[in-house]
Amino acid sequence: MSNISQTARRLFRSQNLSAFKTYSPAAPIARLHQQGPTRSAVVHDQALPSQTEAPSSFLSQTQSQSTPVARSSHESPTLETLISQIPLVQTLREPHSTYKETRPHLAIPPPLRQHHLVGGSLASPGKLAFAPYMWLSTGKTRAQAETSERASTVVSIFHIGQDLCGHPGFVHGGLLSVLFDEVFAHCASAAFPSGVGMTANLNVDFRKPALPDRMYVLRTKTVKVEGRKAWVEGRMTYLPLTLPLSVDLHSIPSDASLLQEDSEGAVMVAEAKALFIEPKFADSMVSVYSS
Repeated sequence: MSNISQTARRLFRSQNLSAFKTYSPAAPIARLHQQGPTRSAVVHDQALPSQTEAPSSFLSQTQSQSTPVARSSHESPTLETLISQIPLVQTLREPHSTYKETRPHLAIPPPLRQHHLVGGSLASPGKLAFAPYMWLSTGKTRAQAETSERASTVVSIFHIGQDLCGHPGFVHGGLLSVLFDEVFAHCASAAFPSGVGMTANLNVDFRKPALPDRMYVLRTKTVKVEGRKAWVEGRMTYLPLTLPLSVDLHSIPSDASLLQEDSEGAVMVAEAKALFIEPKFADSMVSVYSS
């Protein structure tokens, strides 16, 4: 064998070894899970990637207030300010409301958030410009009043931009499935003692094409809970008002009907049902949310 061939082989071998040594953020989590479902009380810090925190890709109103910047084509504070003008939001925020407002993706530690699909990969201008809002209620229905099972309902509001389309001008149906699964998980998990639920089955019926640059309302509820199983249903509707990221708040029409999900221009784009299971090894799973 020539010296050139031997040298090339050694170089190839060294490159392969160095590739195997490359740090993978998922490696610590995978090693913890390989230890089996009997392991409990996983130390959260062990699962965090040992790298510099990455800033959130979500554009927030708080960030824009603390750091003045020139108006740009992806100024999201306009959209977040508009949230408070939606009649549904005003109702959910009333003092006597049984719903608790939360933004769970902002509670994910930044080292984990950057690897989270909705909290990280889809969080950017033109996609999900701000962290979805969620309102959770765990009050029991009349049918469940005499049982020990916990009912839960979630209302979520988010904006879908132009960079999440399948066919030009129409939001990709796979994204709608992802968002159903994401909000369903929060709804179902609230019905489990451990607060953890994993998707066993998800069925989505697409009713109308979903359009980008719209504000969406996703309503979900648990319809049945049996032990470690919870069945969830929901529907997704977009509001009539077109909201590209370049929109100026002062140019938005004052017609309140454009912000109502029961108005003539609102469109229910999909309905879905899902079955969630509380895993037996829930106590050994790495906690995603810090609060």
